[in-house]
Amino acid sequence: MAEERDAGRAADPLQDQMDATERLARMVAGEDDRRFILVFQSLVNVLDTLAAQEASTGADPVRSLLLRTAEPMVAKGRRGLGSAAAPPSQADSLYSDPVYIRNALKLIPNRDRIIGGIPTSLYSDCVAVGSDNGWCCTGTLVSPNVVVSAAHCVGGCSTRVFVGEDVNDPDAGTVLPVAKAVAHPDYRRPNPVNDIAVLILAEDAACKPRAMAPASAMKSAASVRLAGFGNTDVNSVGGYGRRRMVDVPLASDDPRYGADASTEFVAGAPFLDRDSCNGDSGGPAYVQSRRKWYLAGATSRATASSVRPCGDGGIYTRISSFEAWIRSVPGGHWKG
Repeated sequence: MAEERDAGRAADPLQDQMDATERLARMVAGEDDRRFILVFQSLVNVLDTLAAQEASTGADPVRSLLLRTAEPMVAKGRRGLGSAAAPPSQADSLYSDPVYIRNALKLIPNRDRIIGGIPTSLYSDCVAVGSDNGWCCTGTLVSPNVVVSAAHCVGGCSTRVFVGEDVNDPDAGTVLPVAKAVAHPDYRRPNPVNDIAVLILAEDAACKPRAMAPASAMKSAASVRLAGFGNTDVNSVGGYGRRRMVDVPLASDDPRYGADASTEFVAGAPFLDRDSCNGDSGGPAYVQSRRKWYLAGATSRATASSVRPCGDGGIYTRISSFEAWIRSVPGGHWKG
């Protein structure tokens, strides 16, 4: 239970920078909430780049942001941001979704949430999933020997799992072979729905499995917490291997985003371009209910309105819709 308490109190190390950026974004956007979200995301991405560039110099990235970005925008007025600084978007993207905007406005000032996306030693139930020759997906341990992942991982990426924080440090974790990988029987490529799979491990994992969320847990949720080992840049060209987590606002079930509302949900693009990405497939979307974190979704794919490979929001398979099937796969060790 200690992990549950720590996870519920997880603090973003970038929070001070986020606070300053929030004030600046509101100054630029005024009372326009949609524009505020776009400006905020644009500014924190600028801040992220500056922090990386100036890490070796000891410069304060917040001060640099103010000097390089705020003054020119204030001098030019609200039009000074320009469309080039905004995240790539379309008229039907998540950035125009009223549910996403409302939930993002709740997420930004919440000091118990993770906006920036950070490496984590929490959520040991979140495991890397791989082939015999490499690591390529993510999954969640839901019983001592059952891992939930994505159906599209089965076949090319489903012969072993890594229980640990970083696949590049194998001595600090455990590799367990997969005895059987079962994709949902109604998953058919290229149709993306029913994108869920069960991996039966050859032996029990030592870490505590995650409880699956009841359908009711999502009804009052404004955001979910993603975890995974996937790529870390919006073009999905690298970064796989380290477990990270980030909180993202939930969006509506508008069909234009490409999700099946009965079995999937949509989570909006987070900030600092931290989103689920290639390699996070099958990984967990957790929801918090009564101070505990439950497995609510498995990462499936980008939204239909996404412009970039990662960073514009994603679609997640709803675990509660498939719990009975997950438990029915032969070979699982279940308690109770």
